[in-house]
Amino acid sequence: MITFLLTLLTSTWLLHPGHSTRAEIQWNEESQRIELAIRIDHADLEAALRKRLGRAIRIETLTDEQAEQSIVPYLRDTLRIDGTKLSAQQLVWVGWERKRISSWIYAELIPAQPVAARLALQIQTLLEVEPELNHVVTLRQGDQRESRVLTKEKPLIVIATAAAGP
Repeated sequence: MITFLLTLLTSTWLLHPGHSTRAEIQWNEESQRIELAIRIDHADLEAALRKRLGRAIRIETLTDEQAEQSIVPYLRDTLRIDGTKLSAQQLVWVGWERKRISSWIYAELIPAQPVAARLALQIQTLLEVEPELNHVVTLRQGDQRESRVLTKEKPLIVIATAAAGP
């Protein structure tokens, strides 16, 4: 009986959809920008864009230009550097890799000048449609890699820039 209950609970847990994104972040000293790559499930992104735009969007049918026009304003509204929403000039679309059920989105984030020694990046993407969503973030700094899970309660990751100096 206990084995049956454990099997049932495990099966239920495995079948329950979890919501998460995967992100990679790196400070580019030469360009003075944060390089962001984020993998988002299409269903979650479609729900967020539907809520934002008031109409359904199918990610699989978007052209590259339509994706940029739809996704860039959304990312600008859901990312913060040092607590400040990004302006139109602070998020540069690099491109995307569309897959069957998710896409990698690439962008560069331009912090305010002069660049602070440490930048706090807040990721609120998709939290309006999936409040329990986790952002699994890998921060690359030189040869170092650090992974963190960001949540609605703890949405910040701190990025050291070269301005940190000795």
